[in-house]
Amino acid sequence: MATSSSSSMASSQPRMMEQSLFYTQPPARAVHTRKVTAVNLHREMSLIRSLMPTFPFVAVDTQFPGVVHPHPRGAGVTADDRYAAVRANADELCLLQLGITLSAADGRLPVDGALVEFMWEFDFAGFDARYHRHAPESVQFLRAQGFDFEAARLAGVPALAFAAELAASGILGLRGVTWVAFGGMYGVAFLLRLATGGAPLPATRLGFLAQVGAVFGTQVFDAKHMASLLHMHGGLAAKD
Repeated sequence: MATSSSSSMASSQPRMMEQSLFYTQPPARAVHTRKVTAVNLHREMSLIRSLMPTFPFVAVDTQFPGVVHPHPRGAGVTADDRYAAVRANADELCLLQLGITLSAADGRLPVDGALVEFMWEFDFAGFDARYHRHAPESVQFLRAQGFDFEAARLAGVPALAFAAELAASGILGLRGVTWVAFGGMYGVAFLLRLATGGAPLPATRLGFLAQVGAVFGTQVFDAKHMASLLHMHGGLAAKD
């Protein structure tokens, strides 16, 4: 009987450990945002890398200080024309913030011991409205939403430090990873600039697509474009 009991306890232990890491029921009580600055960059990038084999869907969103080069409009506008506008803006503007959410194929997010899901929010250093180009109304909006420009400028992650951590982590070399950007081509464009240490974007749209494939692989999706194909518009906020 003692042997049977010990065997039963041993066989149940992996299931108990799994439940403590990845909940099934009940659902997580909250989603926690892990704030990333220059101080904890290495630790959080290491955590992301360790979780990606289990949570291989990487959703990214970006915040930047508006658009300073207008987008062409009209029936005759081509995909190359739209890319040219994105390239002009992304090459000139500073990235303010990057959000990263990891998920499994069934939608589960990583959870901590208290069953609280978490994601990451990176604040970047470098932007100063006194010297860098921006759209004043966009900066005003972000400030009203609570973005602390001064704190980000002084303690945020330098873009080159992020690029170095990204390269050293091995994240970009992982197989089976799917990247999803929620900000249209801008999200992918800014992410590519981060990954390449701030190098200018390729001159052509086809060159851009080729470089995205070389850096991030072939599983890169533009959620905004996919939504437009389904005639879905607007943001993710719930509406009454």
